Amino acid sequence: MLTTRKPMKRTGFNSRGNWAGAERLDEQDEGHHYVPGQADSREERLAERAARQLESARATAGLCTVRATVVMGPATSGKPIEKDNAVDCEPYRRLVAQLPCIWCGISGYSQHAHLNLGKGLNLKTDDRTGFPLCCSRPGIEGCHVAYDQYRLLEVGGREAHREYGLAWGQITRDTILTNGQWPKNLPLWAQEA
Repeated sequence: MLTTRKPMKRTGFNSRGNWAGAERLDEQDEGHHYVPGQADSREERLAERAARQLESARATAGLCTVRATVVMGPATSGKPIEKDNAVDCEPYRRLVAQLPCIWCGISGYSQHAHLNLGKGLNLKTDDRTGFPLCCSRPGIEGCHVAYDQYRLLEVGGREAHREYGLAWGQITRDTILTNGQWPKNLPLWAQEA
């Protein structure tokens, strides 16, 4: 037996609010959906989000701390100990991020990239060894991602990436020192002292 189909009724675009599970929010949704009581336009929501992030950044802008890790084992006390005198300094990371990408030279997209040496188990290297690499953008893989996955250089693998990283860290420290922007409460790198 043959049945005839009725043509689909065209109602236009359904907003996300009509979808199943629309009430469920997660980190990826921030700035991309509408919640009652929130600003009406996406631009206003993004501006509010940027204001919150700036407020958070201002609250932590002057912090420079020494990294510590807890070493567990039968012969240890479990007290925090310094890990290679690694320094965590938000103002320095921000200065590095203001520089153009050290690989491709693009400005305005840089991030503070950590040296791929001595990292692992949620540990990062000293912030003073960092250098500027650009982030990923729509349709473009950033140099930071390629560096972290050892794909920035065509030959040499991990060792070549680490050698470049060491040199870039030195260039970045020299640039910030030469410009007179080195944070006041941040100790100089041991090679420069």
